[in-house]
Amino acid sequence: MKVTEQLKQDLAGDGAVVARGLFGAQELSRVRETYDYGIAHPSPRAKHVYPGTPDEHFNEYGNPDNIEQYLLLIKDLGLADLAASLWDSEHVWFLGEELFMKKGGKAGRSPWHQDTAYMPANGPHLLNIWISFEKLPKRNALEFVRGSHLGTQYDGTSYTDPTDPTKPLWGAADWPRLPDIEAERAQHPGSWDVISWDLEPGDALVFHSGTLHGGAPVTPDCPDRHTLVLRFFGDKLFYRPLPSTKPDFGHDISGLNDPTLTPGDQYHPEYFAQLR
Repeated sequence: MKVTEQLKQDLAGDGAVVARGLFGAQELSRVRETYDYGIAHPSPRAKHVYPGTPDEHFNEYGNPDNIEQYLLLIKDLGLADLAASLWDSEHVWFLGEELFMKKGGKAGRSPWHQDTAYMPANGPHLLNIWISFEKLPKRNALEFVRGSHLGTQYDGTSYTDPTDPTKPLWGAADWPRLPDIEAERAQHPGSWDVISWDLEPGDALVFHSGTLHGGAPVTPDCPDRHTLVLRFFGDKLFYRPLPSTKPDFGHDISGLNDPTLTPGDQYHPEYFAQLR
């Protein structure tokens, strides 16, 4: 994929771009092999989100036992060099992977959120590469609020109540509660500057982890979605501690805070694999 100045500007300003044809058929098959391996070898933290409801779906992330599979994939496909080119960063680290599986045409939207609400760092050099293997109409793909990575850091969503997509992760005064973007869009369709794209197999969504994103439901006419997300960071990532309250989440991510760091310090923990 040729990284142009326009692509870099769009990513930096909008917070999300589409990489058309990033993977050829053979490369996409290679990505799918790695995804299938991750599904077949889950960690104890793998879970079904919203269990027992029509929105139930599979989610797994950051499985340390499978990291070599992802590192080999990234090397084979040159994805660290792609990230470095998009940022003009000398160094690149692998932040982790996430797997999603929605099946049966019933699982609804994923809540709007920013990944940065779940990690003690922020900065220009954060990148998600979102890869699905199905043809996805725009209404079934991930959506983004344009430029939101440059604005407010909102509280996260707890992922515990499908009837309340803004239920706070932290519930602290540090960050404002997520707005109910879907309710506001239903009442005033132009109230949020939302961008999304129709996707073909081989396309990928590339976005800053702090961009507000959500959606990607499955519906009877687009019943299944299998997605692998690969996350990276570069030189310009800085420590920004998480709130001090106990999170309403599957596990206590407040332990990610590092008392040896001062806000604004470069954030490059040695336990993340350095790719270049």
